[in-house]
Amino acid sequence: MARRISVVIGLVLAFIVAGLLITALQKGRLNANMDASRNNLRQLAFFAAHHSNPNPGPDAKPPFRIDVPKLPSEIPAATAVLPGVRVEERLSWVVRVLPALDQKRHPVEQLLTQIQFDQPWPAEPNQLAGRTRLAVMLCPENTPLVPPGSPAMTSYVGIAGIGPDAATIALPQGLPTPPRAGAFRFDAATPFDRITDGLSQTLLMGETADSPGPWLQGGRSTTRGLDDSAGAKPFIGTGGQFGGYFPHSTNFAICDGSVRTFTHRVTPAVLLKLATIAGGPADGIVEE
Repeated sequence: MARRISVVIGLVLAFIVAGLLITALQKGRLNANMDASRNNLRQLAFFAAHHSNPNPGPDAKPPFRIDVPKLPSEIPAATAVLPGVRVEERLSWVVRVLPALDQKRHPVEQLLTQIQFDQPWPAEPNQLAGRTRLAVMLCPENTPLVPPGSPAMTSYVGIAGIGPDAATIALPQGLPTPPRAGAFRFDAATPFDRITDGLSQTLLMGETADSPGPWLQGGRSTTRGLDDSAGAKPFIGTGGQFGGYFPHSTNFAICDGSVRTFTHRVTPAVLLKLATIAGGPADGIVEE
């Protein structure tokens, strides 16, 4: 009897130890993926805020180089503007920062040669280029599965301000900045001097597991506002407009190139202020 009890105790202890090891491994993997996602956002935020916003014409020859200035002055437009073409049929802001990505991890030269900057997203060369998986555009935690031959997805989108139509808000010269305007706009760049809240107080990009779209496509696929309408999903968290990859935490890139991790305890009022470029300082931020 005593021997059987010892065997049972040994098995129970083994299960407990195995459970602790599995928990530790899962936590370690989660923390590693959290760090990797933050690093992706840092890279994208740095280059999105340090670009020269060229517009290659039909006579330009690849590769299209984007020189990174020492003193940037604007956030790039959310789309490669083509007059008369809907934003969903344009190329996204990601094409502006491709040349500055790590070429050891990403086929930058190939993409810059393949992408037709003067053509819309549905053009065949752009459809082919859009199937290229970019590691920097994907959160490593629960990376979206994409069928062969389909466009590669992005886990990160630019923040356009407040409201589903925030990215359409213009910034008229000589007039006050509209209160719902954010860092990204579909049709024009956002000068830093219009970000009166300060670069360190304004959201630039965020993680989202909510209906991820192709990284090369303009529109909601790569740029979104915080929807504060009645019945809208929570701003962050599982099943929310942003986040959904990590329990109770969501990573956002800031216009100054930094990255912040917000918990589920952050108030909607704080996020709304951070989402705009002229909404005032966001006090009471709760971060991890």
